[in-house]
Amino acid sequence: MSNIGGVIKSIRDIFRKDPGLSGDAQRIEQLGWMIFLKLFDDKDKEKELLDLKYKSAIPIQLQWRTWAENDEGITGDELILFVNNTLFPQLKELPVTADNRLGIIIRNIFDGTNNYMKSGTTFRQAINKLNEIDFNSSKEHHIFNAIYEDILQGLATKKDTGEFYTPRAVTQFIIDMVNPQLGEKLKDPANGTGGFLVCAIEHLRKQVNNVADLKILQETITGTELKPLPFMLSVINLIIHDIEVPQIENGDSLSRELTSIKQADRVDVIVTNPPFGGVVGDGMETNFPLNFRTKESADLFLILFIQLLKNGGRAGIVLPDGSLTGEGVKARVRQKLLEDCNVHTIIRLPNSVFKPYATVATNLIFFEKGKSTKEIWFYQHKYLEGVKSYSKTNPIRIEEFQPIKDWWSNRIETDFAWKVSIDTIIKRGYDLDIKNPKSKQEENLKSSIHVIDELKNDLLDIHSEIDDILSTLTVVEDYEIKTIDQICNLTKGNTGIKKAIEGEYPLVVTSEVRSSHNSYQFDTEAVCIPLVSSSGHGHASLKRLHYQSGKFALGTILVAAVPKENSNISARYLYYYLNNFKDEILVPLMKGMANVSLSIEKIKTVKVFVPPVEKQNELINLMEKCENVRKILNKANDDSESMIKIALDEAFNN
Repeated sequence: MSNIGGVIKSIRDIFRKDPGLSGDAQRIEQLGWMIFLKLFDDKDKEKELLDLKYKSAIPIQLQWRTWAENDEGITGDELILFVNNTLFPQLKELPVTADNRLGIIIRNIFDGTNNYMKSGTTFRQAINKLNEIDFNSSKEHHIFNAIYEDILQGLATKKDTGEFYTPRAVTQFIIDMVNPQLGEKLKDPANGTGGFLVCAIEHLRKQVNNVADLKILQETITGTELKPLPFMLSVINLIIHDIEVPQIENGDSLSRELTSIKQADRVDVIVTNPPFGGVVGDGMETNFPLNFRTKESADLFLILFIQLLKNGGRAGIVLPDGSLTGEGVKARVRQKLLEDCNVHTIIRLPNSVFKPYATVATNLIFFEKGKSTKEIWFYQHKYLEGVKSYSKTNPIRIEEFQPIKDWWSNRIETDFAWKVSIDTIIKRGYDLDIKNPKSKQEENLKSSIHVIDELKNDLLDIHSEIDDILSTLTVVEDYEIKTIDQICNLTKGNTGIKKAIEGEYPLVVTSEVRSSHNSYQFDTEAVCIPLVSSSGHGHASLKRLHYQSGKFALGTILVAAVPKENSNISARYLYYYLNNFKDEILVPLMKGMANVSLSIEKIKTVKVFVPPVEKQNELINLMEKCENVRKILNKANDDSESMIKIALDEAFNN
């Protein structure tokens, strides 16, 4: 048996020597498709022994055993040419038949995946290392499950991929409470890397007694995932857990017209953590009834879940506080949920459960379709004794949910549990952001020990993020210098702040927080640049620029820089470039005595370093990590200020 953890670490170390791989996302994608082909081939060998008539979905010339299994096999330029010019093109065009579901999955995986390695020598070294793992060995199979979950959990620290991972304790608790039964069709419409599906498989496997039961299990676990990397990782995750043909679609669950979902499409169980804080693609909201149309993905997913569930079907989902409150469309979405479903339980989680990649307060919502809500039980999750906050190094654990499990079947009001009638909720405008009425103000006050623990977690997170930055540093050798006028169209905002009417579209203003407006001026990606000094009083200063995408309105004292077609400039890259160099390249252009301002003509002359798009993406990845460190440092600074005040207060009052 190989040291699987050591093998994976060795492969990642080899990756760092290859000039084509930059950043963790690329390394995980590269490792992912290599593991997929090796895993698939090992499973094929097992099936061939059991069934002499078995035929692989992958042609023999493309199978891992043919080009990769021999440690003395092709290498160097020959290997790179084979992978880039034969392997990938042919896997993307695999012939698909009605009974070849695996062929469709393979096509989808390789259609959204890349080979980043440029050195055939280091590539061969990585392949030979991976060959040390036998996926058909039961002992190695079990160990690799744990290693693979560590790989997935590593994604949680990456700002651009953190959405893919839900803490294992959260998925386990939701599955335990929803309690799916063998034969019920279960779906995760935004399955990420497959965490909920794997928990469901492990839960249902205890109910499997024979081959017929196993077939039912294989066919009733379903999911959908839009993004290529998590889609590939979720397929691998299910195959590792002995699902021969994962029933996972590569697509957007919100892209289907709601009215096209019929009884045959409906499911018994939905378990999911839908993307929140996101904006859906152009026109996607038109798939939904007019009174529920919004650009916020979490709200549209709620409507989708109601439509997808059978009568009597049940769901356990993760939702942020922002989905529990708000007027307009948000209130109508919640009203429909409460009228069409019995929302019986809301578990309120601390802000740090999804730390470090998200610090918003989240909730676990449990409901059953077919009965309207009469009352909702709320439960405020409490930390275990000695636990002050969660972090990457101190995640939430399943043991912490035991008090809730004990309470679940024998519900009584306690200091942490309370119920609210539907009449009260209606009077609140269907607002579900209901705080614990029994909480005392002093319970919310932090002790010095609490703040010190948070500061320790901040410092641990900073060290981890800095290590990530070190692995992402890059050098740009090829770039052009262009003016903003050459690469962007500049358009002044047309919405007066005082005349703005609250609505569904973001209104970009000079402050960090977006306002809203009932109409939009832009439907694109843009960098929004203030035209007026942040300081006033004759001093030239720009506090911040904004990046915005989708439909949005823009205040009259800002200008939107929208990349021109075929300009090969990423709006997000331009945002990081201008925002970080604003004091050097924008502020000096500001003129005026009392009202210091920028002119559009001056902005047009600003010169920008424009590297190839691939390099822009690397720099975006790097800048996002740096921004994350900045946020953690700001939090650490706030915590240190609190620590001083609380420590002094305790010193004089004890």
